[in-house]
Amino acid sequence: MPRKTLQDSIGKSTLPFPGIRAVEDWVFGAPLIRTGGNGLGGWLKDTSNVEALHQKSPSGIIANLYGGLQTGGASWAAVYVPVNDLPVPDFTSAQWTYRLAAAQVYGFNIVIWLHDPADLGNRVEVTQGGSVGGLGHADAWNDHTLDTAVTQFFYYGEGVSGSGLSAGTLYTWAQFQADAVFSTWRIYRISIENGWYSTGTFGEGWLTDLKLNDQVILLQPGPGEIMGREVKSFVKATVTDSALDVTLVTPGSGRKIKVMSIKMITTSTTASLFECYFSVANDMPAAKVIATRTLDADGVTAEEFINYGETGPEGLVDEIVSMKANPDISGAGSFTIVYREI
Repeated sequence: MPRKTLQDSIGKSTLPFPGIRAVEDWVFGAPLIRTGGNGLGGWLKDTSNVEALHQKSPSGIIANLYGGLQTGGASWAAVYVPVNDLPVPDFTSAQWTYRLAAAQVYGFNIVIWLHDPADLGNRVEVTQGGSVGGLGHADAWNDHTLDTAVTQFFYYGEGVSGSGLSAGTLYTWAQFQADAVFSTWRIYRISIENGWYSTGTFGEGWLTDLKLNDQVILLQPGPGEIMGREVKSFVKATVTDSALDVTLVTPGSGRKIKVMSIKMITTSTTASLFECYFSVANDMPAAKVIATRTLDADGVTAEEFINYGETGPEGLVDEIVSMKANPDISGAGSFTIVYREI
């Protein structure tokens, strides 16, 4: 019988101490999204069908991994899966599917993180080459099944002594499993990554399925994570004619905007009705209002700040946020929006 995942185990009581929660024997924990450099990442749901993303993922939630501008190999986005010290010889299979919005030189590669159970200061990352044969990187759906007999993994780390494998040289996973040193080490993390290249830009990609040792890893926000990408902020001044609507922000393709806060400021002594709303329309639709307030620099209120937090208004998929100030105050007003793409 397979060992339970941490997701299966958390929340179960252990007797004779009712109310105390036990974490039973587990192998794979809840996935987390991590990024570095120019990389971005987030959990998404309710995506449009532009990339047919609704076809995948048991939970209906997918991991959006944007590698970003590659500056010396330091930009990346990844899904991290905690592993409960699984012996290296016991990790025998992995499968994952992902969609790329555009072809790139690397696919979504797997990285297996090892440490010495007797000395946690000794550790390495065993990385699958991002351009190895069979690892798709086309503008399309890509799927990959790990072949432990293919020469495709290299390692870097610290505290390695006595291994028959050299850092930076390609080997099969089976060779790591048979190595005098690494065969005694344990896996503490497995990640699926987008990035770590030297030049160019790695664009949008979505991890949609992941199985490790034939166990489905449920893709969804982990502890401390929420739905959507990183928080963004943007400020835009009004223009002539400010009484006509203009775009404040536009979501990425297939995404929605969730507004977290709006700040509106005027330096004009002309009282003007500031309006911020979803959709493209010069007359603000009643069902699309984000914020509205009459502002006047020599009146009672010259600015207005509305803080929604994580429960703010949401637009539709691909729906922009518009702004205007009526009557015309030219460039004397400004809108600052803090938002998240979901």
